Amino acid sequence: MTIRLAIAEDHQLVADALATMLGFSDEIQVVGVVPSGAGIVDLDARMEPDVILMDVSLQGLNGIEATREIMRRRPGARVVVLTMHDDAETVTGAMAAGAVGFLPKNAGRVDLLAAVEAVARGEGYIHPTVTRTFLDRVGPLADQSLASERLTQRERQVLECLAAGRSTRQIAATLVLGEETVKTHLARIYQKLGVNDRVGAVALALRRGLVR
Repeated sequence: MTIRLAIAEDHQLVADALATMLGFSDEIQVVGVVPSGAGIVDLDARMEPDVILMDVSLQGLNGIEATREIMRRRPGARVVVLTMHDDAETVTGAMAAGAVGFLPKNAGRVDLLAAVEAVARGEGYIHPTVTRTFLDRVGPLADQSLASERLTQRERQVLECLAAGRSTRQIAATLVLGEETVKTHLARIYQKLGVNDRVGAVALALRRGLVR
């Protein structure tokens, strides 16, 4: 099967080099090259390529914004981000926007072809040099999410009361518990949510939808 590939790259020389290099593959057909975020959104709407190779730094909409817009319009789109920016913020931002592949621009042709082919097959691809960056950012978030899911029913009740603005004494009266027991529950809630006080606990719980 021929992979229909679109390229979003604002540096003309780089765009031409990518198109030429990837075009040598018998399995890839380059269906369009554009320099702007709006351009790749439009190209995707018209051509529906199998894979989009997306730079982050583009004219107008950046690559992450363009990826988000493409995914909103066509959830089945497959985007591989290729960029010189491989910091944690960019990697996680690209994945959160809907990209399923990520490579730094110093990746070789073999890696680039492997990424395009893997994504075309419906798989994901993160280059080994940025895997640690991605996991270092996502790991703590996953730990926090799992911690919130480990709250017991009683701890959730205490958290609900906390969000309602009740004091420790009022929570104890509402749930028919001793004040020391409430304090123990609060300490466990703070530990599980990774916060230091009731303000932080309520703010985090509201953001995650743990309380109303």
